[in-house]
Amino acid sequence: SIEEPASADDTVPAIDNIQPEQKKEVAEMPIVDTGQTWFRVRITKNDSVYMDYEGSWPIFLLSGNSATLQLSKSKKIMSITDILTIYMNGVQSGKVPIVLSNREKGTASMIMMPVSDGAYGLPISPTEGFLNITKNVHSVVSGDFEGKAIDGNNDTYLFKGYFLNAK
Repeated sequence: SIEEPASADDTVPAIDNIQPEQKKEVAEMPIVDTGQTWFRVRITKNDSVYMDYEGSWPIFLLSGNSATLQLSKSKKIMSITDILTIYMNGVQSGKVPIVLSNREKGTASMIMMPVSDGAYGLPISPTEGFLNITKNVHSVVSGDFEGKAIDGNNDTYLFKGYFLNAK
């Protein structure tokens, strides 16, 4: 007997039935510092997940009283990869504001370099939020951050992340 060709309705789940991500926040497990080096970056764009990655390869560069923290999606830092860079003017413990340009001591700035079609796209820079250094011992830092950016298209990006024992 010849089988009827399957209709589009019964071959794969209909894409129309997939619901957009809900706005409610999922309760996250508390971050426990067991001595490991780790980070997570989560960015939403207009309340939908834009980027969500984690790794064990943060790069923390300390120069005098300023520092740079790089959280890249790929371990291959020299390749083209999504990368969030946090620039700190002063590396004291506690919360400091996220600003567009961190010329003032006690501030931090963030730049997200997203990859688009195999090359770096336009950077996304939060203009408000905070960087919270919860541990700063012998050039090893831990903490968390939140930031908000609005781009030229009026898209809203919310940044949230954690880093443990970056060195």
